[in-house]
Amino acid sequence: MITLLLLLLTTKPLSSSQKDAIVEKYLYTIEKIYFENIFTNNEIYSVKDLKDYFVKKINVKNINEAFKETIYTFIKDPYLEIKDRDIFVVNYYQERKAEDDIKIQVIKLNELKVYYINFVDISPNMARKYKEYLSNELNKTDKEIVIIIDLTNNFGGSLWSAAFFTSLFLEPNTYLFSVNFKKKGKIKTQNFYSSEDYSGYFRKNFIAILQDDTTASSAEVISGVLKRKCLVFGDLTYGKPYIQSVIELDQMIIIYTNGFLNFSLELEPHQKIKPDFYLSRKEIESKSITNLVVKIYIFLRSMLNGG
Repeated sequence: MITLLLLLLTTKPLSSSQKDAIVEKYLYTIEKIYFENIFTNNEIYSVKDLKDYFVKKINVKNINEAFKETIYTFIKDPYLEIKDRDIFVVNYYQERKAEDDIKIQVIKLNELKVYYINFVDISPNMARKYKEYLSNELNKTDKEIVIIIDLTNNFGGSLWSAAFFTSLFLEPNTYLFSVNFKKKGKIKTQNFYSSEDYSGYFRKNFIAILQDDTTASSAEVISGVLKRKCLVFGDLTYGKPYIQSVIELDQMIIIYTNGFLNFSLELEPHQKIKPDFYLSRKEIESKSITNLVVKIYIFLRSMLNGG
């Protein structure tokens, strides 16, 4: 598709129909964001207010600047971003290795082997790489395995990579979460379940989650979903249940909030994830956290065995 920049650089002036087509594309994007953004206050202003404002601005400003001013003026979305397309593509879709996002440390305590997984980033399109990396690095033939997943200082990332990651620890077709999308002013709910292609690899292992107030967005999803079968240590998470959608418009990428998450079938955004054991950041970062997790595991195991 010919971009607006190329059209402006051409020596041949744009026809009236070409100009109208370009403006119409911007007006469509404004309307889409207006009806789908969760934070838009539709009771205060109408989509016509936005369109009229934009049309007035393009008479005195560059069309891209007029669009940005319109969106930032009316859409009070705390997570809204308008980025340069080329920069966004390079940064967001860059080729990554699983070991760039997940650091694994093996700790031996008596007959136990503890895998300390420091989950640094949750990158897009990484689900299969995470699966292959973890299934290769974690030795399933070991007599007993304890897995610690460290989500501290993890600000989130791809919801879908997080969803497939959680599938590795759950039975097939386990309910994960609900995504409530806003479409044309109405909420449409979609329920997500663990994938059979990813599920069950580590479902029998003892899992502990470490989190703090910087654990946000899709990192909270991992903690919130796995909390049903894991023990969670640390503090309350950041509390960001919202999902962003991406629209491409000429050389711009618009990221806006069009959905929210929960871990039940209720139509409410999830709250901060509560830990089972409150610990300070200093306590989490200390080496004693591994010993604490193992002691709890040994205690629970002895209780199950009638000890």
